[in-house]
Amino acid sequence: MHINFNGRDIELSFGLRTLTTIDRSLGLEVESVSLGQGLETMLVPGLQSGNIICLYKLIQAATAHDKKKPTTDEDFEAILNDIADNEGLDEFAQRVMYELGKQPMTRKLVPERYQAVKKASKTTEG
Repeated sequence: MHINFNGRDIELSFGLRTLTTIDRSLGLEVESVSLGQGLETMLVPGLQSGNIICLYKLIQAATAHDKKKPTTDEDFEAILNDIADNEGLDEFAQRVMYELGKQPMTRKLVPERYQAVKKASKTTEG
């Protein structure tokens, strides 16, 4: 899955580093202590409701690996406006959930309809 930034495609990464960043940035903070839990409590509901901050945080974390990543709020605003104009924010969020449903580490975070069907393994009994 890619986004366009400054005329080039940047692949969105959904690896452990991205997931950790999302968990912290969307997580809970109590008395200056970050409790995380943003993946379970905020990401999917935010995507389902079209929460723009959730999309912003997701794109920010998922592009952090790129050397020419977006860095300013203006960069992210331009990306989100481009997505809104060309695809629609809800449609983009749906694609993200399908992408999360393909990944072994994030499959269980999304509702079942977004989860990739596991290939049935053949077992032989002897």
